[in-house]
Amino acid sequence: MKKSIAKYNPSEIEPKWREVWEKEGTYKPDLESSDKPFYNLMMFPYPSAEGLHAGNMYAFTGADIYGRFKRMQGFSVFEPIGLDGFGIHSENYALKIGKHPMEQAKISEKNFYRLLHETGNSYDWSRTVETYDPKYYKWTQWIFTQMFKKGLAVRKKSPVNFCPSCKTVLADEQVITKIKNQRSKIKDGKEELDGEKVGVCERCETIVEKKNLEQWFFKITDYAERLLNNIPELNWSEIVKIAQTNWIGKSEGMSIEFKIQNSKFKIEVFTTRPDTLFGATFLVLAPEHEIVASLLESRIKNQESRIGEIREYAEKAKKKSDLERQAEGKEKTGVFSGLYAVNPVNNEQIPVWIADYVLASYGTGAIMAVPAHDLRDFEFAKKYNLGIKPVIRDLEEKNKNELAEAYSGDGEIMNSQDWNGWKYPQDKEKVFKWLEEKKIGQKKAHYHLRDWLISRQRYWGPPIPIIYCRKCWEVKSEKLKVKSEQGKDYKLIDNEEWAIVPVPEKDLPVELPYIENYKPIGTGKSPLATHPEFYNVKCPNCGGDAVRETDVSDTFLDSAWYFLRYLATDWDDMPFPSVKFAQNLKLKTKNLKEIENSALRVAWLPVHMYIGGAEHSVLHLLYSRFMTMFLHDLGLISFEEPFSRFFAHGLLIKEGAKMSKSKGNVIIPDAYIKKFGADTMRCYLMFLGQFSQGGDFYDTGIEGMNRFLKRIWVLAQNVNLSEKEEDKEVLRVLHKTIKGITGDIEKLSYNTSLAKLMEFYNFISDKKTIGKDVLEDFLKLLAPFAPYLSEELFQLFLKSKIKNQKSKMNTNKQLNNKTAKFNSIHLQKWPEFDPKFLVQGEVTIVVQVNGRVRDNFKFQTSNLKLKKNVEEEAKKSEKVKAYLEGKKIIKIIYVEGKIINFVIS
Repeated sequence: MKKSIAKYNPSEIEPKWREVWEKEGTYKPDLESSDKPFYNLMMFPYPSAEGLHAGNMYAFTGADIYGRFKRMQGFSVFEPIGLDGFGIHSENYALKIGKHPMEQAKISEKNFYRLLHETGNSYDWSRTVETYDPKYYKWTQWIFTQMFKKGLAVRKKSPVNFCPSCKTVLADEQVITKIKNQRSKIKDGKEELDGEKVGVCERCETIVEKKNLEQWFFKITDYAERLLNNIPELNWSEIVKIAQTNWIGKSEGMSIEFKIQNSKFKIEVFTTRPDTLFGATFLVLAPEHEIVASLLESRIKNQESRIGEIREYAEKAKKKSDLERQAEGKEKTGVFSGLYAVNPVNNEQIPVWIADYVLASYGTGAIMAVPAHDLRDFEFAKKYNLGIKPVIRDLEEKNKNELAEAYSGDGEIMNSQDWNGWKYPQDKEKVFKWLEEKKIGQKKAHYHLRDWLISRQRYWGPPIPIIYCRKCWEVKSEKLKVKSEQGKDYKLIDNEEWAIVPVPEKDLPVELPYIENYKPIGTGKSPLATHPEFYNVKCPNCGGDAVRETDVSDTFLDSAWYFLRYLATDWDDMPFPSVKFAQNLKLKTKNLKEIENSALRVAWLPVHMYIGGAEHSVLHLLYSRFMTMFLHDLGLISFEEPFSRFFAHGLLIKEGAKMSKSKGNVIIPDAYIKKFGADTMRCYLMFLGQFSQGGDFYDTGIEGMNRFLKRIWVLAQNVNLSEKEEDKEVLRVLHKTIKGITGDIEKLSYNTSLAKLMEFYNFISDKKTIGKDVLEDFLKLLAPFAPYLSEELFQLFLKSKIKNQKSKMNTNKQLNNKTAKFNSIHLQKWPEFDPKFLVQGEVTIVVQVNGRVRDNFKFQTSNLKLKKNVEEEAKKSEKVKAYLEGKKIIKIIYVEGKIINFVIS
């Protein structure tokens, strides 16, 4: 007879256990006394005003499952959460709804944290981090000052990406590719999208322009080689490692100088194919190149008639994105500079052209054009009737001297004096040596990676902690024995040098003031530049009149180090646990808990598991690696890679389509949690497909998952529990399930874990009685996926055990665990499989013919339920065959695991 049980009601169960977990500190580790620390982290979100979306919950649930699993394996798990609340996205939303970002941030924070609480994740809520909190960005600003002191933060003029809609500059990594005038075409029998590729702002998708502006940069390029060399050793998703390798983009080649005829100026080029130097018939400069600027400023003599043409061409180029300028198939355009350079290997005069297919941001902003062996140079030479000189012979076409198209392959060097007969690439080093001995070239490596553009002309961000002082410069310039450098030592203000002074640590944070009109100006200056009460300041060095920097820093600086701050949110005098920082602090003050406990908290670093999207490969993840290396070089931390393991999760879509507001198919978890409960939502999201690949969300699917959890609810309370020794077959299936799920979770293969849970449920659901240990282990396996349901059923299970114990004891005796602390399922030991139970057992099956024993055989216990298999095995017996041959089988009687009887006529 079935027991009368309450209906499964997540709206009652889930808030109850949230409150208990919070009150009991179930997920709050002691950061100063943990034997087995495990730092489990998910990429923290920006607090979208629309609230938590399904993509957030998908990522967070996957990360939380892993943390819960490690906790049950005996690790002390630290799983914090926070909000990446500064930046353009939050500011644009505030502008859209007419609220101030400071006010909106608090509203979004409250709503976002409420929703995060409901998802069932095991966060330590005592250690939240919000990037817009002055206590946090004090240390973001401090990091900036350390970068400046080490010469890694510099202010320089450079062609930068500018979003006319957001009215601010963007780092290269914040410009994404989009196809303009998209159309489909058939290629090789397949339909594919075609159109003009353009660079757009990652936030608003406005086409990005190029502007030559003075900005703050972090010299991440100084770390390019280290960032690249460490990649093979990273235990990270391969997709991210490949993306970072390509983005850093190391090219090895030579730097070669070409003298401009009748001038003191030189043009430096970088080439990966110095073996083609004799084939260079012209040079091409990017429109932003300093030589072009010198021409326009008349610092290089030129025909006046050309200046107007060059200026017009350069202005047009500024309006194009890098992608437009380098698009395949795009007709090449250019203008002759009027200058000639000298090819250093043969002293030939070659013309210098200006063309937008060359980018100032790559290499030196100038190329030696070898049209015989480069497609773009070939197209350009054909259009403008420039010389084409083959210097590499295709070995398969030795007699070919006139080229119908560019040949960029390997071959034999020709038309190159001493090099004739050398092979490429076999004799590449001989070419390098020859050029170096003649002092024509220098071996170098170039990188695709550009310095990190850090300043933004917006309001909602940490003010850059720099002050400009004229008086300090006047004093400093008199004492300087070495040449000063603009952007490192001084900034020009109204054509006067002003010393660059970092804000001292004691004056941090430079708080972002509340201003009514925070709308972007679009003039290349921040809204703070219109507020003299902010920027007029006394110099911290000399006390004289000075001005503040009015730009704010990129939001990616906020997130480049946040994982360190979680461990020190209760400290005001240290940014993160650091033995060296604590030692330096000890010289200034005494009896600080930061000093005593810093060494203990260091044990949690680096982050053991980090989970997030692969789309952050060349933004957040690369910046975090750079930041960690920098702090390591300061001696503040002992490691130079931030995350021991990084796992990239996939993308969630809705019914076959990418989610977007315009399509109206964005999934808001709040509604589903209210209807089905967080456990159902968690399990369904993880069941959609491989966590690394993403999944397709269908409403009908979530209903099926809800039915599954309801069945578990009923089973756990209705099944008869036995204390007797469990059936061997049940133990075999249980331990097989434990082994499978344990391995799957380690690989973050959650969909297959849930499939195994379903299989095991089906296996035990038709059992009238199961062992108590079997049910307990089943609930533990379920716990990381459905934390609320498993906790409720586990506590009911414990109560039934206590009740049974009471009935067997003298009523005057106290139970030992009566005053014990809350015994959460999430603090129980994870089930371990025993290999001995995985060995499939055998039984002896007796074979009868018309009731008489004719033979017997051994048979696997796992296949006993399949009568057909037993029948086929019995018929293989030679003894049985002799009795069945030529006879008609009327009936087969099978007694599971014991006898099979063939009734014949």
